[in-house]
Amino acid sequence: MRRLLLILVGMILLASCTKSKGGINFGPEKYYELSYINSGMSSQIIDKDNLDFSESIEFFPDSTFIKKRTYRDSTSIADGHYSSRVLNGDDYLRLYYNKDTYLIQTCGPSLEEYLRIINEKELFNGGYMPCDGPGYFYTRSKR
Repeated sequence: MRRLLLILVGMILLASCTKSKGGINFGPEKYYELSYINSGMSSQIIDKDNLDFSESIEFFPDSTFIKKRTYRDSTSIADGHYSSRVLNGDDYLRLYYNKDTYLIQTCGPSLEEYLRIINEKELFNGGYMPCDGPGYFYTRSKR
């Protein structure tokens, strides 16, 4: 009986450690657009209207995503799959890219990046910030 109680308590503790803190329902088919950039060391905020590109990330129910960056004369597209993670008590999306691309926003060579879920309508990617780069803020929008 005591062994069963210990197993039950262990399962409850394990479930509470992996549960999302905010209960954010990320849900299927979500489209996010880059709304502004925090420029890093200077902390200057650059609104999307003052950038020379636009960027979006679309998430699909089958755990795949597409990131698109559009300049005046070209468009770059990257894809991969995503999963949710809880790190240090915060909710994140882990994006794993199918191939290397300059669109991966992280320091060093990696095929993955992390987006912090601020709430159901906002995501933040601070992957460049440890190497004095910008932070990217995305806002959910309708296409």
